[in-house]
Amino acid sequence: MTTFNHILLVAAIALCSIVIYKSYIFTAEGKTLASQRQLKDMHYKIALGAVLFLAFFIRVYKFGSVPGGFNQDGAMAAVDAKAIADYGTDRYGMWMPVHLTAWGYGQMSSLLSYLMVPFIKLFSLNPITARLPQLIVSMAGLVCLYLFIRDVFGKGAALVVLIFAVINPWHILQSRWALDCNLYPHFFIMGIYFLNKGLDRKLFLVISMIMFGLCMYCYGISIYTMPLFLLAACVYLLITKKLTIKDAILALVVYLLVAWPFITTMVINFLKHDTIKTPFFTIPYFPNSVRSNDILFFSDDFLAQLKNNFKSLMNVTLLQKKDLPWNDVEGFGTIYLFSMPFTIVGIFALIKDHRKSMGAVLALMFLLTGIWCGLTTNGVNVNRINIVYYPIIIMSGIGICYAIKWMAALKWGIAAAYLLAFILFINTYFTSYSDMMDRQFFKNFGDAVTALRDSDAEKLYITADSQYEGASNVSEILTMFYHQTDAEYYQGKKEIKGFLPFKERYTFRSIKNITINPDEDAAYVVTGNDLYRFDRRIYDFTQFGDYYVVEKR
Repeated sequence: MTTFNHILLVAAIALCSIVIYKSYIFTAEGKTLASQRQLKDMHYKIALGAVLFLAFFIRVYKFGSVPGGFNQDGAMAAVDAKAIADYGTDRYGMWMPVHLTAWGYGQMSSLLSYLMVPFIKLFSLNPITARLPQLIVSMAGLVCLYLFIRDVFGKGAALVVLIFAVINPWHILQSRWALDCNLYPHFFIMGIYFLNKGLDRKLFLVISMIMFGLCMYCYGISIYTMPLFLLAACVYLLITKKLTIKDAILALVVYLLVAWPFITTMVINFLKHDTIKTPFFTIPYFPNSVRSNDILFFSDDFLAQLKNNFKSLMNVTLLQKKDLPWNDVEGFGTIYLFSMPFTIVGIFALIKDHRKSMGAVLALMFLLTGIWCGLTTNGVNVNRINIVYYPIIIMSGIGICYAIKWMAALKWGIAAAYLLAFILFINTYFTSYSDMMDRQFFKNFGDAVTALRDSDAEKLYITADSQYEGASNVSEILTMFYHQTDAEYYQGKKEIKGFLPFKERYTFRSIKNITINPDEDAAYVVTGNDLYRFDRRIYDFTQFGDYYVVEKR
């Protein structure tokens, strides 16, 4: 696929160079993206329905089992969600936290956990209920993306952008597993759609501010990206007289009503203030946090860090270099590498032909916000800069439309290239990539732990050598996820009949650091490297890939 991508990249560069040249030399006879030849209404509706069905099918096919296993961050969000569903606290007992304690040294945004709560309440904790919120929000993001482009550029461009988003590798990957920060781009595009509509109806303006306020609970970097976008958008809309001072004040009030608890959380952690408890929620202080180290302005060497940040930004956007395994599929990138010339054409088209369009300006501001995120966040990867991908999708889709506007004969060639890339991507995603993700998301470890969920052994020893040697926190949170551990039992506040307290029943440690006592009523989850420690005359072994459940005969 890499060679295929590079061949198409060369072709796309040549094509897009001709398009930009022709648009400078010639005119397009007054044609705009919205005025290009459109499908008949019935044909358009059929095409739109087919694209939406494809979007839904690709994202729900083998949902919950591909990717297999479960990521430790997603498991943590889910375990806290179950605690909130059961008791209104996180797993540590904090009442309705605005921000989650997570690993202690690094926090986690809370919105994903709260969105999991109703599904866990109704259907219990499992991979499907934990991943459903991300799927639903991702589909809502696609709908709002389509509606926004339709309002700004017309139905034809909206369909092209939607198709491009539906087959987009980044969008497909992030919609199928649970990670808190991946909510951020979807609530952002929802906010932009309603903001664009909200200048005609106050209700939509209010909804847009609610969406932007909820963005703050999706990802910590929102504290220095979301307000900047809103400030820039407000100044632009006031200067162009599309927004009144009264409406701007209304927008600010609604946004702050939603966002102030999170903003206060960031302030008290910056000032090292004590945790604030209210009857409705808790605004926590995290004394062991290291998250401020991720921000450029706290760097010891500003210029060197800025240079590194720019390099990381280019690697995960323009160059689409290989990222973490769960963020992209090798050879395909985040949006197919040969799309980047169309992205540049799309930016060119918006500046040249649509700079007076409010929606186009908002889209460009969205892109600039993503770039700002990349420059100010240390060592960004796909997750950390995820808000840049919707604007890249928009620019790429508009760039494809613009290329077809100038060179209509190539539309079938462009369509064929993306269709082939999409087919190859899907084939890889559900086969070799899926097998690789089973290991990355600890599927075999999860299967082994699940096998001991109903064990009547007095003590359970779980290897800490899952993510790396001695990763006891990862083994613990994954075990809590698969065992659906009760939060108050975990805290020691509640007893379960027939079981020791959690801290006595469960031990998460490298097996080499445990004394194997045949007289102890215990069961184990170990790696294959630890089997020699057990007497085969005394113990039975059940294999789950690289892991084994060891129980007394």
